[in-house]
Amino acid sequence: MNPATHELYASIAVALARLGEPRVSDQSVHEARKALKKARAALRLLRPGLEPAAYRAENALLREPKSMLDALAALRRRDPGALPDVVLVRVMRELRAEKKRVARDRSGRQAALGTCIRLLKQSLARAEQADFAGIGEKPLAKGMRRIYRKGRHALAQARASRAPEALHEWRKQSKYLLNALETLYGARGGKARKTTRRAERLADRLGDDHDLDALAGHAQGLRSLQALIAKRRAKLQEQAFALGEKLYREKPKSFLRKQPTSSS
Repeated sequence: MNPATHELYASIAVALARLGEPRVSDQSVHEARKALKKARAALRLLRPGLEPAAYRAENALLREPKSMLDALAALRRRDPGALPDVVLVRVMRELRAEKKRVARDRSGRQAALGTCIRLLKQSLARAEQADFAGIGEKPLAKGMRRIYRKGRHALAQARASRAPEALHEWRKQSKYLLNALETLYGARGGKARKTTRRAERLADRLGDDHDLDALAGHAQGLRSLQALIAKRRAKLQEQAFALGEKLYREKPKSFLRKQPTSSS
């Protein structure tokens, strides 16, 4: 079994295990979301070796659970206790009200988790089929090139506009690249490890920037807080673009030639 198929199968199994716990905690949801991100990254690597219908079927089965878990996590992560002390009373009141709305929607969350588990079981069954396990080296390389190319495009768009939507898209693409690198080269040292660590730092900077952008939406009219957020975001974006220029400076084919093969 190739490494991408193994990662796909293992990550779906982890997500199912976390969501199947007797009491699904915030940590369980967080770990399930991480596992599904890895599963979808592996699937992107496998895409060139699959029939289009097989790829679409598997992607659809993975996309909906991830979207629901993302929505659950978005409601949970706005806990007032996790916000900095500079957040004033008005922001705290808004976030407490949102937390109460989340508590009232507990039954809906449980139904969503049940749907996630059902879809993931279908996805796991698909991943066991021979068309996934038999994919070789060449399609995996093509999948990596595609992921890297889309990241370069997202960087160019983010650099040109600096809009939150463009930065968010670049963040997603950098995470896709990070997960693909970890899937194919995770345990290796040398250039592969250096590239993976650079992608990880980039994703972290863009993730922090995204969180601050969300916080800014709760701080309308609070000039001192808005100024602090803007200053920190400017620094994070400066660091992200510096990392991005290094990570994405190669053309896709050149980038891939400098990576080890997945079987080496």
